[in-house]
Parts: sequence; C-alpha cells; structure tokens
Amino acid sequence: MNVAIAGLIVCLAAAASAQDAVGTRIAQSASAAEGLQGGLDGAWALLDARGRTLFIFQIGDPPTTAGPLTCAWRAPDGALGVAACHRRGRSLTIAFEAAGRRRFVLHPSRGGVWQGEFIGHGAGQPVTLRRG
Repeated sequence: MNVAIAGLIVCLAAAASAQDAVGTRIAQSASAAEGLQGGLDGAWALLDARGRTLFIFQIGDPPTTAGPLTCAWRAPDGALGVAACHRRGRSLTIAFEAAGRRRFVLHPSRGGVWQGEFIGHGAGQPVTLRRG
C-alpha cells in the first residue's frame, strides 16, 4: 500500500473517531439538560374539539413537581402574553388574558396528551393540550 494512502486512511479513521466522541458528548449533554427539565417543559398547542389551534404555550417546568411553572402564550393571530400555569396533583390550570379572561383546566390523558375544558364564558368546551 502506498505510504500516502496509508497516512490518509489513518487520518480519516482518527477524524471519524473524534467525530464519534463529539457525537457521544453532545448526546450526553442533551440527556443531562433534559434531566434539568420537568415533563411539561417545552412548546404545547392548545386545540379545540375540531383540532384547530387556539393557542401555543411555551412552558418552563423545573425537574421536580415542587417548583413553579413559567408560561407564555401566543395566539394564531400573533398576539403574545404571559400565562399563570399551576399544577395541583394531576391537574394543570392555565389562566391568562387574551380577548377576555381565559382559563383552562386539564388532566393527563394517553400518549402525553392533556384533556380538559375551557372554564368561564363558554364553559365546558373541550380542549386538548399536546406537544407542538
């Protein structure tokens, strides 16, 4: 085998090994970061009974259920705001001002989805909260 080709093969093998090490480290860092987040952490879509998006929520959830949630919302028309999100037992309440007072009470369902209803004016309308 030509010495130049053998050298190139050694360099490529070393680069692949380094790339594998970086990939492993990135995966470990991502896993560690997820350990610092609770199950509700991330983006969620609130849908009506027809599956239309009512609001998008960004929820900050600490790794223990003892910490408070932080929530922001965005409407399909681009309006933005802050929501009060409270977890009590197995229920989640989201309350905020968007064209009037909005309040939703949700309970975990199958597949990481939360089911609930709108409370207040128009009470009883079913809603679904899912990752999105």
